[in-house]
Amino acid sequence: MKQLTCEMCGSTDLVKQDGVYVCQTCGTKYSVEEAKKMMVEGTVEVAGTVKVDDSAKIGNYYTMAKNAYDAGNKQEAESYCNKIIEIDPADYMAWFLKGKAAGWQSTLANLRIEESVNCFSKAIDNAPENEVDGIKNDAASEISSLSQALMSLCCNNFAKFPSNDNKDRILNNLNMCKLYSLLLLSKCGVAPTEFYKNIATMMNNAAMDAWNNVITKDYNRNAQPSDYVWETFTNRSLSCISLLETAISLSDDDDQEDVVRYKNLIFITNQLESSRSYAGGYVNKTFNAETKEHFINKVMQYHEKIKEIDPSYEIPQRRTPSKNGCYVATAVYSSYDCPQVWTLRRFRDYTLAKTWYGRTFIRLYYAISPTLVKWFGHTAWFRKMWKGRLDRMVMNLNAAGVEDTFYEDKVW
Repeated sequence: MKQLTCEMCGSTDLVKQDGVYVCQTCGTKYSVEEAKKMMVEGTVEVAGTVKVDDSAKIGNYYTMAKNAYDAGNKQEAESYCNKIIEIDPADYMAWFLKGKAAGWQSTLANLRIEESVNCFSKAIDNAPENEVDGIKNDAASEISSLSQALMSLCCNNFAKFPSNDNKDRILNNLNMCKLYSLLLLSKCGVAPTEFYKNIATMMNNAAMDAWNNVITKDYNRNAQPSDYVWETFTNRSLSCISLLETAISLSDDDDQEDVVRYKNLIFITNQLESSRSYAGGYVNKTFNAETKEHFINKVMQYHEKIKEIDPSYEIPQRRTPSKNGCYVATAVYSSYDCPQVWTLRRFRDYTLAKTWYGRTFIRLYYAISPTLVKWFGHTAWFRKMWKGRLDRMVMNLNAAGVEDTFYEDKVW
């Protein structure tokens, strides 16, 4: 007599339950007559006579998948979901949990958003009619959170390590979200308005955090930046401009936020236009006249965009490109656009220029200072001698109410 062996999986662990023999491995059930025949003849035709009930096994796998997911082990949760899907490819709950588990395993090097969206779509397609709306809502919420988390990951990376490559990573990830996530949101009947607004805010913050905490600090670390430092500053600044312009294009329902972004663009573009490198104490590289004119045209376009949003906004006079030569204050502070020089320029235009003796001083200053800076601007003693005097002057002007905020030269 042969050993009782399951014809479905080959297991010999069969136990008699409720008048039938049940395989403890795969759940196949055999009648007593079939079991006897198997022990005598070794085989039995089970097709069409026994229906395998895998509900208990699927339930156990799902419980383990859910526990693993809740414990933070997304890979293990996905593995259990795959086991369920092998048994029942139409199990919508397994597809949904797999979509979550796969998506949240994404890294910058391996974005799994496409796979996650496909799983959610299968969950929706296989859900019973009375569960479809709930699955759609859950899927929309999940994919929105997942996409924003992935964008946040990319934006935080750019904020710490601004570069053209990391800027491209943000834009590529954004395109992937548009391609897959927004299709799912559309399938779920959810408008992506808030999604776009949140992403635009992330991109703006990434650009400005990078600018304030990394880019300007690296550029201003030396009083006279080298060619390499200037070129790095230029590339990083252009990356910030690209992110800000993209952020503005994402949504039509955040006008006030766009005003802030346009002002950020104006500030960065002006700083970029007036930037330069030094060699041997003299200006070595800066943008040519055509490029400077391009930057100023862009600034005026940004002003006009603000005007379209806020009709009360006053567009400033178009300024002329910054000169290559540095005058005393600019030489001391290594920038034409910084709080100290903004203060002095504002004092020049709104105080000195209003009196005859003030205008005389301005003319003398601009007649003499270029030559002084050309001869001595690169020396440490010159900057040290003037910095203390200018610092005290700026401090007194600020105390008297002269602001140190961004300033466009007044055209008289």
